[in-house]
Amino acid sequence: MKVGDIVRQNSKLLEIRTKGKENSRTEIVGVVIAMRPQSMPKAQETEWFRSWMDRLGNLVDVLWSNGNLTENFAEAALDVVSEAQ
Repeated sequence: MKVGDIVRQNSKLLEIRTKGKENSRTEIVGVVIAMRPQSMPKAQETEWFRSWMDRLGNLVDVLWSNGNLTENFAEAALDVVSEAQ
């Protein structure tokens, strides 16, 4: 994944269920506008927490097609729909 890629939210980390409605989060696409690496885990953090940091991946800022901006989104929660040229 890189800046300029078009992405869609996936349900690998969290499945969002809404009563009586289709989940529209997986239908909205966005453009990656920034990426940052996760900070290194501190020595006092548990092994469980460290494994979650590894699972989440880089921090990604996404400008969604509905105009919303999400900062520090987990890279693992996004699927690339179209790669930037």
